[in-house]
Amino acid sequence: MSTPRPPLSPRLGQGRECFRTLAALGLALALAVGNGGCAGKKAPAAPQAARPLPEALLTASGEPLSPAAFAADIARADYILVGEEHPNPCDHLAQAGLIRRLVASGVRPAVGREMVPADRQDVLDAFNAGKLAVADLPAALAWKTTWGYPFALYAPIFEAAREYGLPVFALNAPAGLARKAGRVGLENLPPAERVTLPGAVVAPDPAQVEELRELFSSHAAMREKAATKAAEAKGKPKKAPAPDSGRDRFAEFTTVQALWDTQMAARAVLARALTGRPVVVVAGGGHVERGWGIAKRLRYFEPRSRLATVMPWRGGDGPDRALAGSFYACPAMHKSRLGMTLSQEVSDAGPDGAGNLLVTAVVPDSPAAKAGLLAGDAVTAAGGHPATHLAVLHTAAIEAAKAGEPLRLTVSRAGETLDIAIPLDIPAGPKK
Repeated sequence: MSTPRPPLSPRLGQGRECFRTLAALGLALALAVGNGGCAGKKAPAAPQAARPLPEALLTASGEPLSPAAFAADIARADYILVGEEHPNPCDHLAQAGLIRRLVASGVRPAVGREMVPADRQDVLDAFNAGKLAVADLPAALAWKTTWGYPFALYAPIFEAAREYGLPVFALNAPAGLARKAGRVGLENLPPAERVTLPGAVVAPDPAQVEELRELFSSHAAMREKAATKAAEAKGKPKKAPAPDSGRDRFAEFTTVQALWDTQMAARAVLARALTGRPVVVVAGGGHVERGWGIAKRLRYFEPRSRLATVMPWRGGDGPDRALAGSFYACPAMHKSRLGMTLSQEVSDAGPDGAGNLLVTAVVPDSPAAKAGLLAGDAVTAAGGHPATHLAVLHTAAIEAAKAGEPLRLTVSRAGETLDIAIPLDIPAGPKK
């Protein structure tokens, strides 16, 4: 069974979850490249003697997970929490592979998805009944506006569910409701909205609160830096921040995080009660890592339930056994909405395990392709920052969007250094 644990290396899970919360609170910019600025601290990496195959399941000590260990741990759990970094294609293939491995071992789980809000369960019910095909889901779920990440990333999990007749459940709160609760308070929601949320919202662990405070502060500092740079680029003084009218934005932030985790746990409990099956919970790593998120709330609702947690491992030094009970091997990778996919080779190249960023694919006619980026390019800088980690893209995109400028990449190609400017074509202001 899995046990609670500390943040990822790099802290993969909280990236997009934290950023979406911060954006909703007006503390971050709309990004075209969003690799998880809340993704966390880099953990030291060391050279490794042998690299596991992508998607291989590993023990917390980094050894291949044997069939016997899989059967004794993951396959016996009531809830299997599988974390991801949303833009990483390998993560989704690994999640689908884990579901297939469960079925092969005789376990036919229900599948819970963070990516679908509970008020869209009727669409999933139609899918579960065979009335909708996988290809019908993007339109039926309003995927592009409800979730935003390309549906193609998530299709393998829906395809596995369809192939084996596994019921799929929506886990998230109705769109925008968690954020509204963070702004006005749960007690001030209209009854019709309050009834759609869990009866009790389980507060975060004190240790997690301290980590969230650090992430919150880092985003505030990042936004301040971007605003200063944008003002300097335009030759104007930086605008004074709008008054908050007594709002405690950090309290709002933590409320939203706690509500998301409690909502998803409650919906997973419902899925198990309705189906009598174990539930595979597919969610961002920040909701899974360390047992602080969904797992903590599952223990609140069902103290005797058996839990297993599985998180991605990006290479370098062995997995941090405090993060999860098991791991799947996937390289650090980001598929940008600008039409480029980048991977990071984790190594001992630097004091913090930084590696090289390689462009592995470019979508034809995408903004990246039109700007001249090619597969095989090595990105050495983004927005003037050394490109030692994928998170640098996040920082550079925030600054470029705030300044109303293109995302500028420095790439190495066949021994030459080139400058690539990719238009972002997004609003400069924060998301509303």
